[in-house]
Amino acid sequence: MFHPLEQDLSRFKDSEIEERIIDLNKKYFAAARMGKPELLTQISTFVTIYKEELGKRYAEKLKGQLDNDLDQLINVD
Repeated sequence: MFHPLEQDLSRFKDSEIEERIIDLNKKYFAAARMGKPELLTQISTFVTIYKEELGKRYAEKLKGQLDNDLDQLINVD
C-alpha cells in the first residue's frame, strides 16, 4: 500500500512501528467519537501500512529461521 505522506519504514525498529500502531489506534477511536469519517479513513490507511510492514518483517524472519532449520535437517553425506 502506498500513501504520499508515508515515511521510509525501513529505518524504524519493529517496536517503534508497534508503538505507532498503538498511537494511531488511540487516535482512530478519538476521531470516531468526534464523528470524522475522513480522518478515520486516513488513520486506517496508515495502520494498514504499518501492519503490512510488520507482517513483511516477521515473514522474512520466519523464512530465515525455517531455512536454517531445513539446512540442519538435510544431510547430503
